[in-house]
Amino acid sequence: MSEWKKKSKENQKSAKLLIQNSNFSSSVHCAYYSNIQLMLHILLHDIKLSETEIEAESKQGALDEGGFHNWLKAAITRELFVRDFMLVRDFNNFFGQLKSLRIKADYKNLLILEQKAKNGLDLSRNITKLLEEKFTV
Repeated sequence: MSEWKKKSKENQKSAKLLIQNSNFSSSVHCAYYSNIQLMLHILLHDIKLSETEIEAESKQGALDEGGFHNWLKAAITRELFVRDFMLVRDFNNFFGQLKSLRIKADYKNLLILEQKAKNGLDLSRNITKLLEEKFTV
């Protein structure tokens, strides 16, 4: 198991604990990053990129795609399209909603309420489930 996968699992648990303790904005942040870390794990262990390749591709990809997270999502989407193109729409939908919620939680002067936080955790779990079905994690 890579450190990314361990971090991913830890962030999923943290998101749940943060909701239970009424720390809703922070829970969204953890839910989102659990998926980012899982996607990095997939690049390393399923797609078989080395850490050096991930580093190099991410630098150029971040420039080309408008940011590291956009590059990472695009890389996973391309591979998911090859494996099961019918799931690409769901993946993009779930990830887009969670990313939007994470931006509000981290960067906007808005209060994240419990239901939104729970929705963020559900979206993250849906993404995780989809990735686990189509990739070796």
